[in-house]
Amino acid sequence: MKLTFAGTGSAFCMAADNFQSNMVLETTPSDNQQPKRMLIDCGSDARHSLRNLGLLPNDFESVYISHLHSDHIGGLEWMALANYFVFDGHRVNLVAPRELLEPLWEHSLRGGLETSDHGNSQLSSYFDVIALEPENGFDWQGLHFDVIPAAHVVTEERTMFSYALFGHTKGKSFFLTTDAIFNPDAHMSFYHKADIIFQDCELGPRHSGVHAHYEQLVTLPAAVKAKMWLYHYQAYDKPDAKADGFCGFISPEQSFDLG
Repeated sequence: MKLTFAGTGSAFCMAADNFQSNMVLETTPSDNQQPKRMLIDCGSDARHSLRNLGLLPNDFESVYISHLHSDHIGGLEWMALANYFVFDGHRVNLVAPRELLEPLWEHSLRGGLETSDHGNSQLSSYFDVIALEPENGFDWQGLHFDVIPAAHVVTEERTMFSYALFGHTKGKSFFLTTDAIFNPDAHMSFYHKADIIFQDCELGPRHSGVHAHYEQLVTLPAAVKAKMWLYHYQAYDKPDAKADGFCGFISPEQSFDLG
């Protein structure tokens, strides 16, 4: 099992050599089998970042959506229409927590996808929709995922959750935060259990309050930082993460063997 970062940038990344933080999870083929792929989030620039990896929309069996910001869902209309019109109606499993599916359609995708050449459409016209109950997690190609509501945007009125993933392979376990505030009390048990941690990390002078900032993450215990890789960063000069005890900053197109 291999995880490749199509990009490692923030939502507003405009660097020519980086894209938004979407990931490709890929099985290791045996004999003459083709690998199975799941796209973890499908942001606005996915058509460019995936092209750089040599991948097209019909190369995916599934796409997982963690939350409804455009750097995580902005490429879904492209994926739906490309698979329908260009790739002979190729079907992709759309895997997401149940509570995200209605607003995903009503507030993000309906305007561009409802009216089509086969009449009024819905989400299931383009995807095989798998509605998750987060407490149950889900399985994909022999890999089990725990689905973890992680506070992302916290206001007096409500909290927007991003649904983090804790994956269990035969060889190792990994914690992928997706987008989350710095919340060590909520995340420490996952940090300790994981063999490898993929942590969203913002840089720069401003703390947005919706992502963990590097200045916060550097305060974590040494044993946690020693297995933590950083991604979802802005195009500022990066500090020396290795000197501060981290594994480092993930580079675009970097891959990880998950066993």
